[in-house]
Amino acid sequence: MSKALTYLAKARPDAATHLLGFYKHSVQALDEKTRHLIQIVTKVTVGTERGLRQYAPKALKAGASREEILDAVLMAFPAAGLNKVLDAIDIMREMDLLPEIPDAAPAAVSDNLLGALEEFPLQRMHCLQRPGMNLIVFRAAPDTAKVYSARCPHSKANLCRGTDHGETVECRVHNWTFDLASGQCLEPAGGAGLQEIPSVVKDGRLHLA
Repeated sequence: MSKALTYLAKARPDAATHLLGFYKHSVQALDEKTRHLIQIVTKVTVGTERGLRQYAPKALKAGASREEILDAVLMAFPAAGLNKVLDAIDIMREMDLLPEIPDAAPAAVSDNLLGALEEFPLQRMHCLQRPGMNLIVFRAAPDTAKVYSARCPHSKANLCRGTDHGETVECRVHNWTFDLASGQCLEPAGGAGLQEIPSVVKDGRLHLA
């Protein structure tokens, strides 16, 4: 519940109980995914960013595809108007919850060079965009670096848009947190780790292997 609704439940418990009871029983015929997709439509319509950020990840977790989330945003157009729909699309793109648009003609890559090792900061996440993928480079020591796919193994969100905590990165969709030195999932414990991309350092330069 939101902080405001939590307050209402304490300040006016009878009213809050009836309100939440009505909501619970009025949508009992809908499955969880459908309920969350409808919530996206309503949040876009009223222009509630906080609600949109709350229910769109829930829809993804409940099994909705990114195409279905985009459709839910567009369904709000007749009531919400174009500006609210475009604002919602910006939010959903920031959270990496919409379908990806492939590059029409990706530039050819002459080799697998990612850059001079010194270009990557020590103990900090560095993101690179390559044709067809986003990469995370983490330089744990002056002469070594690790390269990972930027895709969260849980939600498939782009971790380059996640929360950078220096030596860890947190996915904004479900708050999974990963250690960049090892690639292991720290939260939740036992979760799938980052996909490491084979790489090698040659003459002070970082290459994909």
